[in-house]
Amino acid sequence: MALSPNHPNNEVIKFRQDVAYDFLRSSRFDAYMGDDSTSVIVRMSDLEADGKEIRVPLVTQLSGDGVGAGTLRGNEEQIDSYGMPLWADWARNAVANNRAQNKESSFSVRSTARSLLRGWSKRIVRDDLVDALLSIPTSAMQAGRFGNPGNRVNGIKWSAATAGNKNAWVTANPDRVVFGSALSNYSTTFATAVGNVDSTADKMSAAVGSLMKDQAKQTGVDPNNPGVYNGRPRISPYMEAEGDQEWFVCFVGARGFRDLKADPVMTAANRDARNREGGDPTKTNPLFTGGALVYDGVIYVEIPEITQRLLLKGAGAAGIDVEPVFLCGQGALAYALGQMPRPTTLEDGDYDFVTGMGIEAQYGVGKIAKAPLAAGASATIGSLVDWGVVTGFVAGVGNS
Repeated sequence: MALSPNHPNNEVIKFRQDVAYDFLRSSRFDAYMGDDSTSVIVRMSDLEADGKEIRVPLVTQLSGDGVGAGTLRGNEEQIDSYGMPLWADWARNAVANNRAQNKESSFSVRSTARSLLRGWSKRIVRDDLVDALLSIPTSAMQAGRFGNPGNRVNGIKWSAATAGNKNAWVTANPDRVVFGSALSNYSTTFATAVGNVDSTADKMSAAVGSLMKDQAKQTGVDPNNPGVYNGRPRISPYMEAEGDQEWFVCFVGARGFRDLKADPVMTAANRDARNREGGDPTKTNPLFTGGALVYDGVIYVEIPEITQRLLLKGAGAAGIDVEPVFLCGQGALAYALGQMPRPTTLEDGDYDFVTGMGIEAQYGVGKIAKAPLAAGASATIGSLVDWGVVTGFVAGVGNS
């Protein structure tokens, strides 16, 4: 029996109208962003009406001894304050097509474009926040502002920093950087310090997190002169619970979080000390779910983009990769909002044949830093001190 074949042009081809998108993870920074100065990421809306620059006022606690029964007049203590400058830039993107393409598409180009643009605006803010965590603060306007593609990250991005910039930063922040698991790994030459991080002793662990927390609580102590406090501002905890319990938040990349979960101390803590909530442990225990870990007053939050954007390839001992981690208290980052994301359209495209849909926002992000009292408004890279973050560098070896 001879079967009649279908001509290829007559075979039915169907396209789903629902578009499948690749994965876009929600920002885990959102829970730690707020309008109060006590937030880890301080959101500021002062530029929404007008203006190009905002100054973040920073004031340290009085640290002098005062006087007893002696003369107070003439011995008053000077208030140590500084205004950290921050500039906003624009973030814009768009999708354009014409009437012919719209008519022949199997899915709604307009609705798909809107969804993609909303996703883009969320991703760009998240990535800028990640870059800001390892930026080197300056009192100068960021390079590339109002350029193409623009630059909303204040200070110097790590990818653009010179060896001299990095050395100046670690020199100004000896009490706010931790290399591996020992303070003795520190050096005023960044390449030397990060080169001390090895693949065994310096993996991310509960002990490394506790060391970073101790530095946050006693900042102002030079690692080369323990016990000597030089009056620098201490890092305020993210929040305080009942009594005197203090909490910090530590943002960790994918590789560091992998090692932290495998740390025997962290594993034992979640096995033996964690509340038994009942129900399915794959939904409640972070060792199974990959959610936030908690130990010794530190909340550990995995931010995979830290690994994707900030991994220091070959920088460690024997050429291993090194990954930064960020233990944050209050006022670690500033997010200056100039304009909330708003939809835009192309209205003058070739006699209405070409249409376009866009989105635009204006903001600036940056690490909050303070200059010493004597530096004044002309503070340079070598004198600015990170206000609310201790930066650690741990082994970032990939899976073999």
